[in-house]
Amino acid sequence: MSKKIGVAYAAQTAWLINASLKDNILFGNPFSQKRYQTILEACCLQPDIDILPMGDQTEIGEKGINMSGGQKQRISVARAMYSSNDVVLLDDPLSALDVHVGSHMFFKGILDFLIEERRTVVLVTHQVQYLEHADQVIFLQNGCIARKGTVQEIGKLDPSLVESWNLSLIAADEAELEVGYCSSTDEEREVLKKQISTIKKDQRPQNDDSSSKLIKSEERNRGSVSFRYYWYYLCQFGLCPGFFVCFFAILQNVAKAGTQFWLSVWSSAGAKLPSNATAEESNALLMRYIGVYCALNAADMVLCMVWTMILLFQCVQTSKNLHNLMLTRVLRAPMRFFDTTPIGRIMNRFASDMQKLDQTQGPFILGTFKFFLATMAGVIINAIISWYFIVAMIPIVLAYMLIMKVFIDSSREMQRLVSISTSPVFSHFTESLGGLSTIRAYRLQKRFKQNIVRKIERNHVAFCFLQDSNRWLGIRLDVIGALIVLAAGLTSLAASALHPATFGASLVGLAITYAVKAAYSLTWVVRNSTSVELGMNSVERIKYYTKVENEKYQGSVTPSRNWPEMGHVLYNRVHARYAATLPAILQDVSIDFKPGMKVGICGRTGSGKSSLTLTLFRIIDTFKGSIHIDGIDIGKLSLVDLRSRLAIIPQDPVMFGGTVRFNLDPEERQSDADIWEALEVAQLKELVRDLPNNLDSLVHEGGDNFSVGERQLFCLARAMLKKSRILIMDEATASIDVHTDAILQEVVATAFQKETVITIAHRVSTILDSDQIVVLSEGHVAEVGTPESLLKKKDGIFASLVRNKL
Repeated sequence: MSKKIGVAYAAQTAWLINASLKDNILFGNPFSQKRYQTILEACCLQPDIDILPMGDQTEIGEKGINMSGGQKQRISVARAMYSSNDVVLLDDPLSALDVHVGSHMFFKGILDFLIEERRTVVLVTHQVQYLEHADQVIFLQNGCIARKGTVQEIGKLDPSLVESWNLSLIAADEAELEVGYCSSTDEEREVLKKQISTIKKDQRPQNDDSSSKLIKSEERNRGSVSFRYYWYYLCQFGLCPGFFVCFFAILQNVAKAGTQFWLSVWSSAGAKLPSNATAEESNALLMRYIGVYCALNAADMVLCMVWTMILLFQCVQTSKNLHNLMLTRVLRAPMRFFDTTPIGRIMNRFASDMQKLDQTQGPFILGTFKFFLATMAGVIINAIISWYFIVAMIPIVLAYMLIMKVFIDSSREMQRLVSISTSPVFSHFTESLGGLSTIRAYRLQKRFKQNIVRKIERNHVAFCFLQDSNRWLGIRLDVIGALIVLAAGLTSLAASALHPATFGASLVGLAITYAVKAAYSLTWVVRNSTSVELGMNSVERIKYYTKVENEKYQGSVTPSRNWPEMGHVLYNRVHARYAATLPAILQDVSIDFKPGMKVGICGRTGSGKSSLTLTLFRIIDTFKGSIHIDGIDIGKLSLVDLRSRLAIIPQDPVMFGGTVRFNLDPEERQSDADIWEALEVAQLKELVRDLPNNLDSLVHEGGDNFSVGERQLFCLARAMLKKSRILIMDEATASIDVHTDAILQEVVATAFQKETVITIAHRVSTILDSDQIVVLSEGHVAEVGTPESLLKKKDGIFASLVRNKL
C-alpha cells in the first residue's frame, strides 16, 4: 500500500478529541448533510444526539470523558465511515456495543454503506456471528495466520474450528430453549425501541451555550494581584521566619553602610593625622580602624548568610506546602472536576506554576529585599550628606513610579496570558499522544502539527511581548539611574562648596559611591519586585486549585475490620447525578442484592448501567435515597474505608507503569505465594513465569506490553487478591475474545462463588446464569427478576436483548 493512501481507522479503544460531536465525526473533512445524516442513522447516533443539550454541537470532553464506552465507539466508527479513505480498518469496535446497536451498525453501516461504496473493510472481531458475511476470514493463532478463506473453505480444512464457532453461537439459544423461548417479530422490536429510549424528546434540555460547553475557559483574574495572595503566601512562608528575615536583612545593610562610613572616617582621620605623631600612635590608630572595619565586614557577611539561608529555605518549604496542599485537593476532587478540566490545565499548574515558585520566587524575593535595602541605604546616606538631594529626588521618584506602574500593569497581564496559553499546549500534546495511531492512519500529522504550532505561537507571542517589556523597562531605568547619580554629584558638590569645613572630599566620594549603588540597585528592585508579582500570579492560580471542592472524604461511621462480611447490597430509592447542576442519571432505584448473589445488569447504552456501579464507590452524587452494604449506609463511611473494601474489574483494564507485582499488590499486603496462586487461577502463571524477571518484570505505561485480554485477566487477579466480599464487573468482557471471556467467567464462577458479584454486560449470554437480572432504562429499573422469569415476558426488554444476542 502506498504511504500516501490514508486508512480510516477505528481503534479498539476509541480515541476522541476535545471538540463537538460533529467535529469528531467530520475530522476535518468537508461537510455533506446527506452523507452525515446517513452515517448518524447507520451508527445509531441520532437518538443520542436528540437528547444532548446542543445536539451534535455538544462538546465532548478530553478522551470522551462525558460519553459512555458505546457512544465513544460509535462516534469513532462514524468518523471512519464518513472519511473518503478506500480502506477502513475497524479494530473490534462492535464488542463495546449492546446487541441491538452492534447488529444495526454491522448491517446498515458496514454491509450497506461501506460495501456499497466499494470500500475495503478489515474488521477485527471476536464476534463469530459476523464471519459468514465476510469475503475472506483470517484466523490468527499465536501471532500467525492459522487459517484463511471463506467460512465454508475453512470448514473444509478445519471442521473443528468452525464447529467451535458454531458452539459459541448456539450457547445462548440453548439457554433460551430451556425456558421455551420463541423468536421475535418486527412489531416487538418497535415496542422495544420505545421502551429503551434513553430520554423522551420532551425532556430534552433547552439549547444554551453554557450547557453545551463542558470545558469552560480557564479562570483569569485581571488587575493587580490582590494583597490577600501576598498574605496567603506569607502565612505559608511563616510570620516568624518572615520577621527574622526582615530583622537580619536590615542589620546586615546597617553593617554594610557602616563599613563604607568607617572607610570615610578612616580616610579623613588619616588626612588629619598630626605630623609629629609617633609610629606607635599611628600603628595603634591604624589597628583600631582596621579592627572596626573587619568587625563590620564580618557582621555583614554573617548576617547576610543568616537571612539569605532562612529566606531561601522557607521559600522552598513554602513551595512544598503549596504543592502538597494542591495535590491533596486535586486527588480528592470529584470526578466532575476531571470531566470539565483538561489534563493540560492541571499539568500547567503542577509544572509551570510550581516551577516558578520552586526555582525563581525565592531568588526574586531575595533580590527584592537585597536591592531595596541597598537603594534605601544610598538614598538615606545621600540625604544625610545633603538635604538638597531629597529635593532633587522628588521629580525622579515621580517618573520612576509612573514607569513602574506602566510596566507592572502590562507585564502582569502578559504573564497571565503566558500562563493561560500554556495549558492548551499541554492539552494538545497529551491528546495527540493518546491518538497517534489514529492520526497516522488518517495521515493527519500535518494538520495536528499545524494545530500545535498555532498554540505554541500564541504562547510565544505573549512570552515575547513580556520579554520586550523588560527591554523597555531597562532603557528607562538606566536613564533614571544616570539622573540619580547626577543629582547626588551636584547636591554633594553644592553642599561641599557651601560648607567646606563640614563636607570634605571623602563625604562627596561616599555620596557618589552610594548614588551609583542606588541607581544600580533600583533597576534590580523593579525587575525583582515585578518578577515577585508575576510569581504571585502562580500563587493566585495554585490557590484556586487548593480551594477545589472535594468529595466527602471523612465518615461518621467506622466499619469493622472484616466489613463487608456478607456482601448484602441494598439500594433504597436512590437518585444520583454527576453534578448538582445536571439532571439525575438514576431515578428512584430500589434493588436488593442478597449475600452471595450473582447479579446481571443490562440495558441500552446510556441507560445508567455504569452509573449504578459508580454510586457504590460514591464517585457520583447520590442526592436522594441511600445505599446500604451489610446494613451500613455507605454515605456515612469514609471514602478510604468504602473504596478499599470493594473490588472492581473495569471495562477498560487499568495497569500502571511499574512491575507485575506492583500492579497486582500495590499496597504490598500479599505474600508471593498468594500472588502466584491468584495468577494460576487467572491462568496467567505461565505468562508471568516466562517474563524475564517474573513478578518484578516491567509493565509499560498502561500495560501496553500485554494484550487487552491479558490486562483484563491481570485485573481479575488483582480483584482476587483484594479478597473483597463484593465484586463489580463493569462490562469486563466487552473487549476480549471468546476464549478469554470463557476463562474470566470460569474464574469468577469458582473463585467468587460465595461473593456478591454484580456484572454489567453487553453480551447477555454471559449473565444468563445469574441469580438475578436488573434491566435499566432511562435511569429507572425497568425489570427485575430471574433470567427464566424475564425471558417468559415476550415483550420484555431482557427477552428482546437475548433474542438479538451477540
